[in-house]
Amino acid sequence: MKPRQFAPPDSNGRRVVTFAEALKSLNTDPTNSDAARQLLNSDATSSNSDTTEETGIPKPALELRLRVQARLARIIAEEVAGYHTGVVIKGFTVSLTVGSLRDTSEKWKIPPQAWKAFRAVAFRSLLFVGERELIAEGGDALLHLNVVEFHNIFSPMLAAMGDRESMETWLAATDILADVELRGGSNYGKKLRRPFGTFT
Repeated sequence: MKPRQFAPPDSNGRRVVTFAEALKSLNTDPTNSDAARQLLNSDATSSNSDTTEETGIPKPALELRLRVQARLARIIAEEVAGYHTGVVIKGFTVSLTVGSLRDTSEKWKIPPQAWKAFRAVAFRSLLFVGERELIAEGGDALLHLNVVEFHNIFSPMLAAMGDRESMETWLAATDILADVELRGGSNYGKKLRRPFGTFT
Protein backbone atom coordinates (compact mmCIF):
# COMPACT_ATOMS: atom_id res chain seq x y z
CA MET A 1 0.00 0.00 0.00
CA LYS A 2 1.40 3.39 -1.01
CA PRO A 3 2.07 5.73 1.95
CA ARG A 4 -0.11 8.82 2.18
CA GLN A 5 1.66 12.05 1.30
CA PHE A 6 0.56 15.28 2.94
CA ALA A 7 1.34 18.89 2.20
CA PRO A 8 2.66 20.96 5.11
CA PRO A 9 0.10 22.84 7.23
CA ASP A 10 -1.15 25.99 5.57
CA SER A 11 -0.35 29.01 7.74
CA ASN A 12 -2.93 31.08 5.82
CA GLY A 13 -5.74 28.70 6.84
CA ARG A 14 -6.78 27.88 3.26
CA ARG A 15 -6.63 24.11 3.85
CA VAL A 16 -7.78 22.01 6.78
CA VAL A 17 -4.83 20.56 8.70
CA THR A 18 -5.01 17.00 10.00
CA PHE A 19 -3.76 16.08 13.45
CA ALA A 20 -1.14 13.85 11.79
CA GLU A 21 0.20 16.72 9.68
CA ALA A 22 0.36 19.06 12.64
CA LEU A 23 2.19 16.47 14.73
CA LYS A 24 4.66 15.72 11.95
CA SER A 25 5.21 19.42 11.32
CA LEU A 26 5.96 20.10 14.98
CA ASN A 27 8.48 17.25 15.06
CA THR A 28 10.29 17.62 11.75
CA ASP A 29 9.84 20.97 10.03
CA PRO A 30 10.79 24.16 11.90
CA THR A 31 9.47 26.37 9.07
CA ASN A 32 5.94 25.07 9.58
CA SER A 33 5.99 24.37 13.32
CA ASP A 34 4.96 27.89 14.34
CA ALA A 35 1.79 27.77 12.22
CA ALA A 36 0.89 24.28 13.44
CA ARG A 37 1.62 25.19 17.07
CA GLN A 38 -0.52 28.34 16.83
CA LEU A 39 -3.48 26.45 15.34
CA LEU A 40 -3.27 23.60 17.82
CA ASN A 41 -2.83 25.91 20.79
CA SER A 42 -5.83 28.01 19.79
CA ASP A 43 -8.00 24.88 19.49
CA ALA A 44 -6.67 23.24 22.63
CA THR A 45 -6.97 26.21 24.95
CA SER A 46 -10.64 26.78 24.25
CA SER A 47 -11.72 23.91 26.54
CA ASN A 48 -8.69 23.46 28.79
CA SER A 49 -8.96 25.68 31.83
CA ASP A 50 -5.81 24.39 33.58
CA THR A 51 -3.75 27.48 32.95
CA THR A 52 -0.86 28.65 35.08
CA GLU A 53 -2.78 31.79 36.12
CA GLU A 54 -5.87 29.94 37.36
CA THR A 55 -4.32 26.97 39.15
CA GLY A 56 -0.65 27.77 39.57
CA ILE A 57 0.13 24.47 37.77
CA PRO A 58 2.03 24.77 34.48
CA LYS A 59 0.06 23.56 31.48
CA PRO A 60 1.70 20.53 29.79
CA ALA A 61 3.78 21.39 26.72
CA LEU A 62 2.03 21.05 23.37
CA GLU A 63 4.34 18.23 22.24
CA LEU A 64 3.57 16.27 25.41
CA ARG A 65 -0.18 16.66 24.91
CA LEU A 66 0.16 15.52 21.30
CA ARG A 67 2.13 12.42 22.30
CA VAL A 68 -0.46 11.50 24.93
CA GLN A 69 -3.32 11.92 22.43
CA ALA A 70 -1.51 9.95 19.71
CA ARG A 71 -0.91 7.03 22.09
CA LEU A 72 -4.51 7.08 23.31
CA ALA A 73 -5.72 7.05 19.70
CA ARG A 74 -3.68 3.92 19.02
CA ILE A 75 -4.88 2.21 22.19
CA ILE A 76 -8.51 2.83 21.23
CA ALA A 77 -7.98 1.73 17.62
CA GLU A 78 -6.03 -1.43 18.47
CA GLU A 79 -7.38 -2.49 21.87
CA VAL A 80 -10.99 -1.24 21.97
CA ALA A 81 -12.28 -1.31 18.37
CA GLY A 82 -13.54 -4.76 17.44
CA TYR A 83 -14.26 -5.86 21.00
CA HIS A 84 -17.74 -4.47 21.66
CA THR A 85 -20.12 -7.08 23.00
CA GLY A 86 -23.51 -5.62 22.27
CA VAL A 87 -25.73 -2.78 21.13
CA VAL A 88 -29.12 -2.19 22.76
CA ILE A 89 -31.69 0.27 21.39
CA LYS A 90 -34.53 1.41 23.65
CA GLY A 91 -36.66 4.23 22.33
CA PHE A 92 -34.29 7.08 21.55
CA THR A 93 -31.41 5.60 23.55
CA VAL A 94 -28.62 3.52 22.04
CA SER A 95 -26.40 1.64 24.50
CA LEU A 96 -23.05 0.28 23.34
CA THR A 97 -21.33 -2.26 25.57
CA VAL A 98 -17.57 -2.74 25.31
CA GLY A 99 -16.69 -5.62 27.59
CA SER A 100 -12.93 -5.08 27.40
CA LEU A 101 -12.96 -1.39 28.35
CA ARG A 102 -12.16 -1.80 32.06
CA ASP A 103 -9.45 -4.38 31.34
CA THR A 104 -7.97 -2.05 28.72
CA SER A 105 -7.99 0.85 31.18
CA GLU A 106 -6.14 -1.24 33.76
CA LYS A 107 -3.71 -2.74 31.25
CA TRP A 108 -2.72 0.71 29.95
CA LYS A 109 -2.53 2.23 33.43
CA ILE A 110 -5.19 4.85 32.73
CA PRO A 111 -5.48 6.82 36.00
CA PRO A 112 -8.72 5.88 37.83
CA GLN A 113 -9.91 9.50 37.74
CA ALA A 114 -9.66 9.36 33.92
CA TRP A 115 -11.61 6.11 33.36
CA LYS A 116 -14.90 7.87 32.61
CA ALA A 117 -13.15 10.23 30.21
CA PHE A 118 -11.41 7.27 28.52
CA ARG A 119 -14.76 5.53 28.09
CA ALA A 120 -16.29 8.70 26.60
CA VAL A 121 -13.36 9.20 24.21
CA ALA A 122 -13.47 5.55 23.12
CA PHE A 123 -17.21 5.76 22.36
CA ARG A 124 -16.80 9.07 20.53
CA SER A 125 -14.02 7.54 18.43
CA LEU A 126 -16.08 4.47 17.56
CA LEU A 127 -19.09 6.57 16.60
CA PHE A 128 -17.28 9.37 14.77
CA VAL A 129 -14.73 7.37 12.78
CA GLY A 130 -16.40 3.97 12.73
CA GLU A 131 -15.22 0.64 14.06
CA ARG A 132 -14.36 -0.73 10.63
CA GLU A 133 -12.04 2.20 9.87
CA LEU A 134 -10.34 1.88 13.25
CA ILE A 135 -9.73 -1.84 12.72
CA ALA A 136 -8.49 -1.39 9.14
CA GLU A 137 -6.32 1.71 9.60
CA GLY A 138 -5.44 1.59 13.28
CA GLY A 139 -4.53 4.87 14.94
CA ASP A 140 -4.12 6.54 11.54
CA ALA A 141 -7.92 6.61 11.17
CA LEU A 142 -8.07 9.03 14.10
CA LEU A 143 -4.85 10.92 13.35
CA HIS A 144 -6.13 11.81 9.89
CA LEU A 145 -9.02 13.79 11.37
CA ASN A 146 -8.54 17.54 11.25
CA VAL A 147 -7.17 19.11 14.43
CA VAL A 148 -10.54 20.52 15.53
CA GLU A 149 -12.34 17.17 15.14
CA PHE A 150 -9.52 15.34 16.89
CA HIS A 151 -9.41 17.80 19.78
CA ASN A 152 -13.19 17.66 20.22
CA ILE A 153 -12.94 13.89 20.69
CA PHE A 154 -9.84 13.74 22.91
CA SER A 155 -10.05 16.90 25.05
CA PRO A 156 -11.84 15.11 27.96
CA MET A 157 -8.82 12.82 28.40
CA LEU A 158 -6.35 15.70 28.52
CA ALA A 159 -8.45 17.42 31.17
CA ALA A 160 -8.82 14.21 33.19
CA MET A 161 -5.12 13.30 33.06
CA GLY A 162 -4.21 16.68 34.50
CA ASP A 163 -0.77 18.19 34.75
CA ARG A 164 2.54 17.70 32.96
CA GLU A 165 3.95 15.33 35.58
CA SER A 166 0.92 13.02 35.34
CA MET A 167 1.16 12.87 31.55
CA GLU A 168 4.93 12.27 31.55
CA THR A 169 4.55 9.56 34.20
CA TRP A 170 1.81 7.84 32.19
CA LEU A 171 3.84 7.89 28.97
CA ALA A 172 6.92 6.51 30.73
CA ALA A 173 4.86 3.81 32.46
CA THR A 174 3.39 2.62 29.14
CA ASP A 175 6.46 2.95 26.87
CA ILE A 176 7.48 -0.72 27.12
CA LEU A 177 3.89 -1.89 26.70
CA ALA A 178 3.51 0.35 23.64
CA ASP A 179 6.72 -1.10 22.14
CA VAL A 180 5.35 -4.62 22.52
CA GLU A 181 1.63 -4.18 21.90
CA LEU A 182 1.15 -1.28 19.47
CA ARG A 183 2.11 -0.83 15.84
CA GLY A 184 4.96 1.67 15.60
CA GLY A 185 6.13 1.22 19.19
CA SER A 186 6.51 3.92 21.81
CA ASN A 187 8.10 6.44 19.42
CA TYR A 188 4.92 6.72 17.33
CA GLY A 189 4.16 10.43 17.09
CA LYS A 190 7.35 11.38 18.93
CA LYS A 191 10.16 12.01 16.41
CA LEU A 192 8.66 11.03 13.10
CA ARG A 193 11.01 11.08 10.11
CA ARG A 194 8.80 9.39 7.57
CA PRO A 195 5.48 10.23 5.88
CA PHE A 196 2.32 9.58 7.85
CA GLY A 197 0.34 6.54 6.85
CA THR A 198 3.28 4.12 7.07
CA PHE A 199 2.99 3.01 10.70
CA THR A 200 3.36 -0.76 10.90
